This record gives sequence, C-alpha cells and structure tokens, in this order.
Amino acid sequence: MLVIADSGPVIYLSCLGQLDLLKQMFGRVVVPRQVYEEVVDLGAGLPGSSELPAATWVDVEDVDEDDSLFQSLTELLDRGEAAALTLAEHRSADLVLVDERKGRQAAKRLGLAVRGTLGILVGAKRAGLIDAVGPLLQTLQENDFWMSADLRLQVLLAAGEAANEPSE
Repeated sequence: MLVIADSGPVIYLSCLGQLDLLKQMFGRVVVPRQVYEEVVDLGAGLPGSSELPAATWVDVEDVDEDDSLFQSLTELLDRGEAAALTLAEHRSADLVLVDERKGRQAAKRLGLAVRGTLGILVGAKRAGLIDAVGPLLQTLQENDFWMSADLRLQVLLAAGEAANEPSE
C-alpha cells in the first residue's frame, strides 16, 4: 500500500505521541521533500521536527516544483500539500494523508483516496491500536486543532465512544 503524507497528520500525530500509528497501520509512508522541510526545518523545535527524522519507516521523495500539476495546485494550496497531492497522483498512491479542507477537496477532485488525522485515529481505534479516541481529541484541541462540536461527535460515534461524551 502506497501512502503519501502531508505535514498536518505528521505534526498532529507527533503532538499526540502517536506518529508510529502510521507505521502500524500502513507499514511505510512516503513524505515529499517539501513536507519534510516544512516539518523538520521550518518547524524546528515543534511537534514532528524530531519525530519525522527518527521514523526509519518514512521515505522522503523529491517532487519537481516545475511539474505542471504541482504548479496548478500551488495556486490553491501550500507547497507541502501541493507536493503530497502531486506525488500521490503521479505514483497512483492508495491513500494520501491531508488535514486541511482545501487539500482534501483537491485530493478528491483528483480522484485520490484521502484521510486525515481524525480518520487515522478512528482507524487505529477500530484496529485495536489505541484504547480511546476521546482523550486524543481533547489533546488535539488543546494544541490548536480546530474541529466543530458536530465533527467531534461524528468522530466519537465512528470510534464507538459517543456514549462517553459529557452532555452539554
């Protein structure tokens, strides 16, 4: 299975101490050089900046920024997202990991299967890799991951945890 990751899931899973979920779920993951630089170099000292280089199961691949698809995607997306989608399209990836709404929409327009951090957490719960999603959602929200109350409820329902949510 070929899985290409953008920076969002790498950063947020690192923030949770759960980056290895990607290895457990997918084996190897490919990260475009632009994403690697965004997380490791530009994000030095932030979540993901030390975890990504230590992840021996991550392959870093170059994406030609002169590529016409990359060029057209950068009109709407940042370099990392554009590189992830370009690489996923050119390599016929099975899955691309993207959190940002515009990136997810662009991936779907390209016909790519897409999953974000929340979908990864639900999949990990269903696979028995983590015990609960709810506490991780709380940690994400405390670290500037925005999600509406409705989305939070949908994720908890998908993870079989909605009955554990306090009523508002």
